[in-house]
Amino acid sequence: LLGININNVSNNSISFNNSQIKLKQVALITSLINFFISLLIWFNFDSNISQYQFVFEIKQLELFDLNFGIDGISLYFVLLTTFVTPIALLSNYSNIIGKEAKYLKFFLISMLLLETLQICAFVSLDLFLFYIFFESVLPVLFIIIVIFGHGEDRYRSAILFFLFTLAGSLPMLLSILLIYSYLGSTDFNLISQIDFEVQKILFIGFFIAFAVKTPLTPFIIWLPKAHADSVLSGSIILAATILKLATFGYLRI
Repeated sequence: LLGININNVSNNSISFNNSQIKLKQVALITSLINFFISLLIWFNFDSNISQYQFVFEIKQLELFDLNFGIDGISLYFVLLTTFVTPIALLSNYSNIIGKEAKYLKFFLISMLLLETLQICAFVSLDLFLFYIFFESVLPVLFIIIVIFGHGEDRYRSAILFFLFTLAGSLPMLLSILLIYSYLGSTDFNLISQIDFEVQKILFIGFFIAFAVKTPLTPFIIWLPKAHADSVLSGSIILAATILKLATFGYLRI
């Protein structure tokens, strides 16, 4: 994988300098290291217990706690994310050329940042924290489509994607705020303390957000354009993992 001679891809492509080649190799190696770490987590994961494992907490923050952990649901979404990211990087390993080449470092950082944000969303044990990472992938993917996408219509596609998914998530934010006012916390483990009939009403807000992100009919209007006008690696990440944030939400919440 690391021995690809990208200087001889085609007669029409420009050659990359050594610093650009090293940038690509560093990004690819980093994503592969993340994948191997996720395999180690999978290997050391104890499927005989139902509690969260590999828990990490920071409780010094005033607004909310940073609370992360992995269970049998999130484990496979983390594996999927770390498996797909190297493939996405390789899909555009040699064709970020021309005027786009000067943004190569930004492109590679954005892809690794998307991987990080998605993993954080999958391992969050707090509803508000999940919402933050659930939404944080939007501006990164928006910029990737605008800068590295195809055709003049990519601007409209990026705006449509951003506005649809951002607006669709507002009912989920409202539900989370109501849960906080009800419990004084947004910890996943405390949701079951809410009256079951109230839970049904609150889940409507979550369902709308997940229906837009999945997307389900009639919210699917943004998806075809986002795929068609995005750079290949962005389209791969969008289809393989970002849309799975909604699937994860259905199962988790």
